[in-house]
Amino acid sequence: MTIRRELLEEIIVHCKETYPNEACGILAGRENTIEKVYRITNISNNSQITYEMESAEHLRCEKEIKAAGLKIIGIYHSHPSSSAYPSQTDVMRAYWPGDPDIPLYPNACYMIIGPVDGDIETRVFEINSGQKIKEIKLTIV
Repeated sequence: MTIRRELLEEIIVHCKETYPNEACGILAGRENTIEKVYRITNISNNSQITYEMESAEHLRCEKEIKAAGLKIIGIYHSHPSSSAYPSQTDVMRAYWPGDPDIPLYPNACYMIIGPVDGDIETRVFEINSGQKIKEIKLTIV
């Protein structure tokens, strides 16, 4: 996965602005290159430990991404006070509720930024069928 430094900084700023709550958003691009970042409002009642994207914003972003000829290639969110590694909730949310074999975003990666209250680390993962987690290399250009 490749991202320009300024786009990664935009994500980190978003995570710091929403601290102590989780930030979330969509990564759009082509193949393995992130070309645009979309901030989405986290509407979760437990927003310090989880995220839920605001549906109207999410839909608007999906339409903009399609109109621009891009694809959703990832989802990002922050872990305000924990490591940049998928939680069990993150793994479960990567799939349709009740069906751990149908991903919500086929071929999408999951970028996690954390801990926001410490030495920030950015890591990217594939969450595969059977809830297998595989880290993928993030290249910053």
